[in-house]
Amino acid sequence: MDLGVLVRLVLSLALVVGLMLLIARFVGKRYQSSGSVLDVVHRQQLSRGSSVVVVTTAGRGLVLGVTDNQVSLLAEVDPEDLVVPEPDIATVEVEDPGAATGATPATAPTGSFDGSVLSPQAWRQLVDGLRKRA
Repeated sequence: MDLGVLVRLVLSLALVVGLMLLIARFVGKRYQSSGSVLDVVHRQQLSRGSSVVVVTTAGRGLVLGVTDNQVSLLAEVDPEDLVVPEPDIATVEVEDPGAATGATPATAPTGSFDGSVLSPQAWRQLVDGLRKRA
């Protein structure tokens, strides 16, 4: 390979990469907002094309259902309720259900729905949380 061809190849590659970086920087500045109007607090994917998103905007907390075709308002919540304080590990007390009886805790069965919205354990936790708030 001739040295002149190699130099032209390297210079052409550098020019193309430089133009790509310049365009990416220009596009990034153009679509970047200085003050975000909408803050995404949490996003939970439900399926490939749907998710539930918790956002805050204009002093309001919104729970949105998002699919490929639409966005639906599911609920409106108080923004102060959305801030979950980080627990201090030194002060967290763990309750051992088998301490009084000396029994070992049973392991939960693992199934195909563990960790999903369809999991019975997830629904039990939701109901217990709602009962504690009421």
